[in-house]
Amino acid sequence: MSSNSFYQFEVKFSMNDLSLFSITLVLFLIMDPLGNIGSFREMLKRIDPKKQKIIIMREMLIALFTMLVFNFLGEVIFEYLQVTETTVQISSGIILFLAALKILFPSKDSPRSNLPQEEPFIIPLAIPLVAGPSLLATIMLYAHMETSVPLMLGSIFIAWGLASIILLFSNRLYTVLGNNGLVAFEKLMGMVLILLAIQRFLEGVENFVKTLPPA
Repeated sequence: MSSNSFYQFEVKFSMNDLSLFSITLVLFLIMDPLGNIGSFREMLKRIDPKKQKIIIMREMLIALFTMLVFNFLGEVIFEYLQVTETTVQISSGIILFLAALKILFPSKDSPRSNLPQEEPFIIPLAIPLVAGPSLLATIMLYAHMETSVPLMLGSIFIAWGLASIILLFSNRLYTVLGNNGLVAFEKLMGMVLILLAIQRFLEGVENFVKTLPPA
C-alpha cells in the first residue's frame, strides 16, 4: 500500500469514526472489564460461585440502566446548554485521554484499592467501576453528536454485553491469563484509548481552526 493510499485510509476512517465499531470500541475500552476482574474477584471471593454470577449480572444490569439514562439525558442537556459540535469533540478527546491515564496508571485512592467486604450493591461494582464518570460523560457526548438512536443503543448494548461476558467468566480468565496477562491486556487497551483520544482532540481543534476568521 502506497503512502498516499494509507493517508486516504486514515482520513476516511477519521471522517467516519461515528460508526458502530468505533463507538462500541471506545465504550468497551472505558468500561475496562479486564482491569475490573481483580476488583470483582476480590469483592466476591467470600460468596458462593453460583451466587457470584447472579450478583455480577445484577450489577451489570444496573450499570446498563445507568448508561441508558445518561444516553437519553445527554442530548437534552447539551441542547439546553447549546454546546457546539467542536466543543463536544475536544471535550470527548480530553475525557478519553484522562480515562486512558487511569487505566495505564491506576491511582492508589481509586475504588479498586478500598473495596468493602460485604456483598456489593450498586456501589462500587455497577457504579463507578463499570459505569464510571468517564463512561457516562462519553455516552452523553456521543449522544449529542450526529449519532442515530439505534446506532448509539446498539453500541451501548454490544460493549455492555462483551464486558458482561468477560466479568461473568472472570475466574476462568484469571486462571488462563494470570495477573500478569490481565495487566498486559489492560495496558494495551489503555494505549489504544489514548490513540483514539488524541485523534478525537485533534479533529476538534482542526474544526475549531476552520471556524476562525481569515487573518
